[in-house]
Amino acid sequence: MDSSRLGAIVVSTVVLIGFILFSYLAMKPETAGVKYEIVLVLLGNWAGLAFAVTGYWVGSTISSKTKDDTIQDMAKKS
Repeated sequence: MDSSRLGAIVVSTVVLIGFILFSYLAMKPETAGVKYEIVLVLLGNWAGLAFAVTGYWVGSTISSKTKDDTIQDMAKKS
């Protein structure tokens, strides 16, 4: 596994865990003693990041990277 793939996995994991955390805080803001409005703003921002992460893994970005890696491997073999 190359370092760029590992980096994508780590960042994706952090973003999704953050999204889950802010989702929980939006449902129970009194647990952490934070203002509900602030949690909603943060949740909205993290939702955008979670959407981008999901788009990367199931969208065209990952398939484009896979295609580029395949072409590069084929070029090395010739």
